[in-house]
Amino acid sequence: MDRSALQGSVASTTRPAGTGDLHLRTGLRAGDLAALSALTRTSGTAVLGPGLLQDLVEAGRDEDTVVIVAERDDVPLGFVHLDIPWHAAEGWLVSGAVDPECRRQGVGTALLDAAVQMARERGVPVLRISGRPHGYAAPGVDPEGDPATAAFLVSHGARPAGSALAMHRTLHDLDRAVPTAIDVGPCEPGERDVLHELVLEHLAADWAETLRAFVQRGGPPERILVARDASQELLGFACWGVVGRDPSRFGPFGVAPWARGHGAGGALLDAALLRMAGEGLAHAWFQWTGRDSPAHRLYTSRGFVPLRTFTPYTLPTGHVDVDRSQEGIAR
Repeated sequence: MDRSALQGSVASTTRPAGTGDLHLRTGLRAGDLAALSALTRTSGTAVLGPGLLQDLVEAGRDEDTVVIVAERDDVPLGFVHLDIPWHAAEGWLVSGAVDPECRRQGVGTALLDAAVQMARERGVPVLRISGRPHGYAAPGVDPEGDPATAAFLVSHGARPAGSALAMHRTLHDLDRAVPTAIDVGPCEPGERDVLHELVLEHLAADWAETLRAFVQRGGPPERILVARDASQELLGFACWGVVGRDPSRFGPFGVAPWARGHGAGGALLDAALLRMAGEGLAHAWFQWTGRDSPAHRLYTSRGFVPLRTFTPYTLPTGHVDVDRSQEGIAR
């Protein structure tokens, strides 16, 4: 991303009504990552270190990324990180926090109002407080660990949107994969473009870009597995250590719609777990599957157990029309 956003280009400063000397600014200054990371230290949903926060900010396109900081006397008291493509069907509130000492003083409300206004100006009708496909800290809010945040969002118009189940399993007790007619192995260089098109057209565009970025930055190619049928047509893929910094994080993982129900998903998952164990990893985990979904049943059959349950939210912005003169707004 444009490093000026990390080094201190302040795009604008406003003073929300009724909040005294609180100011909001967009853009990041030098030293902000450490200060904003510290604001998450008591979060019941996700504690973000400076490195993880930087990874999340840099995962989005420059033109879509907005960080709004609430401060008093140049001291950050809260922030929201947004990913809002112009005129898209939805945008994301990726992360945010308020200093525990400053809660119930209007800081969170000022930040959320500013986030909604930003989305509205960009012509986006809905903000998702959920798992952004190309990188997220949590796929929603942990209602048990972070009930105050869940209640705050609902009180400001956010609506629960199902649930997201995080799961994990140890890797020391794996059964050997059952041989199948499906060939599973690392994605060969000559297959990368074919895999990209398969994922882009039939699974998720953001997954396709995640895989491409992993390859371009020199990630270990053996961490992307593909399943092939007898004619060597690609059926799906599985990977690990591709998103974030933890090699134990499994996913993304998907099977082409026409190949589902024939064992490709199980073959990919079995092979990936065995290879993860072969790297010396002690466990595998992921952050999101739907409870009682086919994927959930597959994971459960392979020994995965629940880790945490999150609630994603949607927040309508009230967008009606788009003022295209705003497209030049700076981050």
